[in-house]
Amino acid sequence: MSNSVLTFTQISPHVWILPRHPDKNRVQATIGVIIAGDQTILIDAGNSLHLARQIQATLAAMDAPPISHVVYTHHHWDHTFGACVYRVPAIAHHLSFQFLSDMRQLNVGEAHLRTKVERNPKLILEWTAEDWAEFEIVLPEITYEDQVQFQFGDVTLELLHVGGIHAADSTVIKVVQDGVMFLGDCYYPAPRYIDTDDQM
Repeated sequence: MSNSVLTFTQISPHVWILPRHPDKNRVQATIGVIIAGDQTILIDAGNSLHLARQIQATLAAMDAPPISHVVYTHHHWDHTFGACVYRVPAIAHHLSFQFLSDMRQLNVGEAHLRTKVERNPKLILEWTAEDWAEFEIVLPEITYEDQVQFQFGDVTLELLHVGGIHAADSTVIKVVQDGVMFLGDCYYPAPRYIDTDDQM
């Protein structure tokens, strides 16, 4: 598979996004790109090594600075399985570390995703045998408890643990200077949301 260049959309002075794939069977979550001076921070890592390599190629074509960190909104595979491509520290809630450690110990990977395809044959997964040979679950090197603030160049990121029914480790990330917030999967608009505060 080629590492073709993707299309990022700039939504504020420091923030670009790769929107979720319009085909729900591709299970590709939104990826955030924050360019802060001489470094780039990713919000979520992508669902595969293939997508992560495409992200790298696109950032190179943009002349973006090197990726310095990846921030996980939560531990699910479609947000974290591309991380081993970047070889940079990941940041996440401490529960993400626990859940990803459990996944690593259980050797969650190819068999896990193949089970998902068996349950839903329409799913499209962009993985090759070579990808699986290189794949590893990347644990966050930097974790936090309730909320934390990071300064990256001229950009401040605020991380807040919100949890919820979708993932107990869900984090929202605010790009303070730009007034942009990444919600991950902690909120779905109607009709998919569950209308109680503790289940968002």
